[in-house]
Order: sequence, then C-alpha cells, then structure tokens
Amino acid sequence: MATTKITNPELFDLGSLNTALKLPSGTTAQRPTSPSTGEWRYNTTNNVVEFYDGTQWRVLQSEEIPPIPSEHFSAVLYTGNNSTNAITGVGFKPDLVWIKNRNTAGTWHQLFDSTRGQNALASNTNGEQVAEATNGVRSFDADGFTVAGTGGYTNASGDDYVAWCWKAGGGTTSSNTDGTITSTVQANTKAGFSVVTYNGSGNADTVGHGLGAAPKVVIIKRTNGGAGFNWINGGAGLSWTGNQTLSFDNNGSIDTWNYFNATAPTSTVFYLGTGANTGSSNDNAGTYIAYCFAEKSGYSKFDTYTGNGSTNGPIVNTGFEPAFLIVKRTDSSANWRLLDNKRSPSNPRQKTLFPNLDNAESNVSGDAVNFLSNGFQIINNDTSWNASGGTYIYMAFAADPSAAPVLADSFANKLWTGNDGTNAISGLGFQPSFVWIKRRVSGSESHALYDMLRGVNEQLSSDSTAAQILNTAPNEGFSSFDTDGFTLGNNGGTNRAPNTYVGWSWKASPVPTSNTDGTIQSLVSANQAAGFSISKWTGNGSAATIGHGLSATPEMIITKRLTGISPWYTYNAYLNGGANPAYYFVNLNTSDAETNNGSSGGSIFNSTPPTSTIFNIGTSLSGSVDDYIAYCFHSVSGYSKFGSYVGNATSNRAITGLGFQPNFVMLKNIASTTFWSIFDSSRGGSLALFANSSQAEANETGVFVSFDSDGFTVNQEPTANGSGNTIIYMAFKENPTP
Repeated sequence: MATTKITNPELFDLGSLNTALKLPSGTTAQRPTSPSTGEWRYNTTNNVVEFYDGTQWRVLQSEEIPPIPSEHFSAVLYTGNNSTNAITGVGFKPDLVWIKNRNTAGTWHQLFDSTRGQNALASNTNGEQVAEATNGVRSFDADGFTVAGTGGYTNASGDDYVAWCWKAGGGTTSSNTDGTITSTVQANTKAGFSVVTYNGSGNADTVGHGLGAAPKVVIIKRTNGGAGFNWINGGAGLSWTGNQTLSFDNNGSIDTWNYFNATAPTSTVFYLGTGANTGSSNDNAGTYIAYCFAEKSGYSKFDTYTGNGSTNGPIVNTGFEPAFLIVKRTDSSANWRLLDNKRSPSNPRQKTLFPNLDNAESNVSGDAVNFLSNGFQIINNDTSWNASGGTYIYMAFAADPSAAPVLADSFANKLWTGNDGTNAISGLGFQPSFVWIKRRVSGSESHALYDMLRGVNEQLSSDSTAAQILNTAPNEGFSSFDTDGFTLGNNGGTNRAPNTYVGWSWKASPVPTSNTDGTIQSLVSANQAAGFSISKWTGNGSAATIGHGLSATPEMIITKRLTGISPWYTYNAYLNGGANPAYYFVNLNTSDAETNNGSSGGSIFNSTPPTSTIFNIGTSLSGSVDDYIAYCFHSVSGYSKFGSYVGNATSNRAITGLGFQPNFVMLKNIASTTFWSIFDSSRGGSLALFANSSQAEANETGVFVSFDSDGFTVNQEPTANGSGNTIIYMAFKENPTP
C-alpha cells in the first residue's frame, strides 16, 4: 500500500487534506497528550500524514484518508418550473439522484442513476422502473443534473423539491467478473459507493460490487417484472448470517428471507440466495440494480442504536457531522425517517420525509434530532425514533467539517421594544448560542435565558430555582437563533409591547459535540477562541467529571438543574480569595454571600478545581437521570476578564487591568448579602439589572460610574466596593480585535 508522503505540493492538495482531516490550514500538528483512535494529523517534521491506531502514530495509507464529504455527497433544494430545469450547486457530477417533492402529498420518491439513465424507481413502491420519456432527470451534469417536464414528482411549477446526490464512477461502467454472475459496475472506491446492475439466475450466486472493501449496506431492487418485488436492504447492523433484511418500500420489521444466502459480503462480492421470495433479488427472469455502500471513516456510518424513550435521547457517535440521516426501527413496524442539513440547516433537525411513503414533508417536534459535530442525538420520544429498548438502524453521510468559531463578534448587547408578535432582532454580527434577556421597565419580570443545547422553547430564569419551562405555545418566547441575531415570539418576558428589553448574547459553536473527556458524557457547544462553552449532561447519582470543551481552565462555571427545583450553583476561581475556590460556591439566583461546601468531597463541585478539559461535580449536580446545564467561561486577552478586587468604600474607584474597555460588567460582593448587578454600555452608565431579581431596571449611581479604557469605575456602596469585601466580576467587550 502506498504511503501518503508529500514531496511535491502540486501532487497533493494540502488545503483539501486539511479539510478532510479537520486540521486548520498551515497547522503544524503536535502530538496530543491523549490521542484517540481514528485521529489524523499532518506532521510537518516528516512531511507525512499520520494516523493514531490506538497504540502509536503511524504513516497513513493513502486509501485511509477520508473523502471530503461535499465532493461525494450533496443535498440540494430547488423549485419546479414545468420546463427544462438545470439544477446546479451539487459540487460534482452525480451518479445517483434521489428526488422528493416536499410540499405536495401523493408525490412519489424518484431515483435515477447514470447507469440506468432516464428510468425512474420509487422507494415508496415495489413496482418496476418506469421509462420517463419527457419527465424526470434528463441528464447528469458537471455540477448537478437537469430535470424536465411537468410531472409533480420532479418539476411541478412552484413546488419545492430536495435531491440527494451521490457520486459513483462518473457514468463510466465496466464489466465485473468477480462473482459467479457478471455484473456491470461503476464504483467510487474513495467514498465507498457503487452502482451495480446484474441479471438474476435463480441460483445461489455472487455478484461483484467493485468497492475493494466489504460493503456495510446493500440495497437491491428488481427493475422489471411489474409490481411485487420489494426493495431489499441488507446490512447497517442487520445480520447477514441471519438473513436479516428490511424493505425500503414498507414500514415492516425485520424479515429473514434468504436474499443474501446467510453470508456477509466480501471485499469483492455480495451473495445471493435461492428460495421463496428471492425473486426480489435473484429471479432468473429478473434484472436488478444494487446500491452498495462501504463504510468510510469521516464520511459514512451505517450502524444501530437503542432507544431510551426520553426526549433526552441516545447520543450516537458517527465521527463526523451528519449531512444526511435515515433511521428505521427494526424490532417493530415504523416508517423510515429521513433528515438532512439543507432542509433543516440548524438544530433541531425535524423536517422529515419518509422513504416508504409519498407524504409531503413533516415538520414536528416528534421527529426532532440534533446533529452534532461527531454524531447525532435523538431529542424526541416518538417510537419511530426512540422507544425505550427499541432497536434502530441508521445510515449517515457527512457534511464538510464546520469551521471553529473565531473570537471576532462573540458577544453583543442588544436593545429592542416589544411588538406583541414575531420580532426579528438583528445586528449582532453573529449567530448566538446563548441569549440572556431581561425586560427593563414596567414592573417585575423574570430573566429569560435560552441556549442552543436546550432548544428554543426551553426557558430558564436566573432569578428562579424552578426547572426549565417549556413555553406554553411553540416559539412563544423565543423562535430561533439566526445568522445575525434571534427571533422572538409573543411573551411578556421577551417581546410585549410597548416594553423595552435588553439581550446579552454569546457565540459558541452552532453544532454541538459529544464530549467524553469526563466520566459522564456531555454535549458541548464551545467557542475556544472566546473562552466560552455550554455543557449539558445527565447525572448518575454520583460525583463525576464533565467535559467542558475549552482549551483552558474555566474561571467561572454557572450551573442549573433543568429537571427540578434547585439553585444556580456557581463556581468562581476567586471565591475565598482564590484559595481552594472549589470548596465554595455562590448562587446566581440569590443575594447570598459565598458558601463553604466542605474541604473534601463537597456536594457541589466535589471540592476539586476544574482543569483545561473537565470540571468536577458532586451529588448536588449529579442527581440520577436529572439533566443539567453549565455555562463555562475563562478570560481571553482583549475580550473578556474574570477577576476580583477588595473593596475600600471610596467614591469613584477605578478598577483597572482589564486590557480593554468593557461593554458588559456583572458584579457580586461575595462577602455580604448583595445583588448580582449587571451594567452594559448600551443601556448606559449606572442603569442596573439584577441577575437574582425580577425587578425592573434601577439607577445605581452609588454602585457603578463608568466604563473606562482599561476597566470600569465603581462607587462607594457595598455592592461594588464594600470595605474589606471581595467583589468578583465578569466583563466582556463587543467586537474585539482578534
């Protein structure tokens, strides 16, 4: 096998390689302290690509470099026009195009491939292929395909469509004699996909697939002979030796017909059996198409998961961010489900189509799934996705890796006036991941906190110990996290006319990661450049550690139990004057001073400080099957600062050393009973809101004076400057210079 050694830049595209390997361009990769199996790097010292195999770094073989996903799979959206319609933006010349009308019920799925040409198959029927003389796909083009005609299946004027496209051999076929039946094959060995046609024999036979690796999934459809011949699906966690198969065209559970002769495919052939019902795969009068998929690390994954019956469902690790996901329950009847990242470009992904049905697209929370940077999480308890103990197979194809968030535009203040309807708040300059909202005037109103991990309908209030609240109507308080801000619904806490509001927004990653750094697996959305992450986990009843996804040790960790009443336990590196701060905690929802939680095994932070990868939790943050959230922060030069000072009760005291002029400051005197006071430059001067109180904005001239070029100035009152008291603070700057 040829090794991947880089001797001539013209012979190797480092930019594409770094995209595939998820390495930033020009990076000199260093050996991680704890590498994981499946990790690649470009070693500039030896000028080679290396792979960690679980024991050591070794030179990566060229065929092991994962494909760049967008060069082999793509989903595109288009609108029909009742005429010739060139669909572009696929990114390559496709060889399999699967089209579905999204908004019209009764429209069949249509599958075309460059081997069969203008002949359509429908995944939702067991009928034979149909020669489309005027409708359907007319050509496979360099950057897409062309459809024509007036058919509602592929091109009705004004109708919305999705097309899922795979690259095989560019339409070039070859005769394959690896099996006892000679097949016609076009294969993409890099991406593990081949299109195979063959004529059945009625005997136990083998068919060459051309992949050079054993396929994990084989999907067969008879193309002649009328109706009655099902789509046969083998693999993806089904037992080859047990003859376990599923039919794409119906919602049934596993059957055990002898379609694959109880034999797993090899690197050259798949097997065909004989007997009743094998006419769907090997009748001597049958012509057949087979779509064969070999699993490729970083690009495709075909496997199983077990449901838990909870809306905090199983996390499935694929090793990549999905672009396309099909799921089918195998132990009971259930429709096939299909999601993709073009119809649902952000979490939760819930715009669902059904391969075995001609239904229009569904968009309900009962189909909600979160795509992660390294897999997906089921966040519904519909039995088609997540019955307790239910068994499910899935097929997933990757998106290109998302770029890591950068420091620029990571925090913003925003003011608005409520309108009692839908209100798009824009101008942040980024898509926020955490938005903290407070009504400013007109009486008491709780704070409203939303984040991407919990979802747009789940509200927390910093002034309350209550569990998170599901807004009584979908999108009532918060509708979406947008590319330049967020959209609100009709809710007194966020958008009631004519009240005025402030929102403080932080940017993390829009695509969370399944994090296994801790003893409890967590979901993490992190912005390492800005020192901010959101971590969500389920407790196990014992002290544990939780991965936070940052590259440095957090200085402040704000936690909240989501599934029950509990305080906002908060860690700060400057509690107890910075000496053993994990022995202590302070509550965001109260005005209480810091509290000692024990010098050993404390129930909050387990009397153990966080590290650059994890933070520690005791039993109060690890209730069995309870869910929790944590907002983690550390200082970043020129952008954020977490610190403390000792008050001296003097007027106009300047707190310096931040290294920037802040736009947001939150203060807490941890030695006495005082409010958490929040000041920002958008509201201006000494106007305060209080994290632990629902009360309206107040003019606190005795507390806060000004935002300065290197810090801020406070006044003499105890909240910000009590004599001999330690005051902790967090400060952020809008639009920092990277």
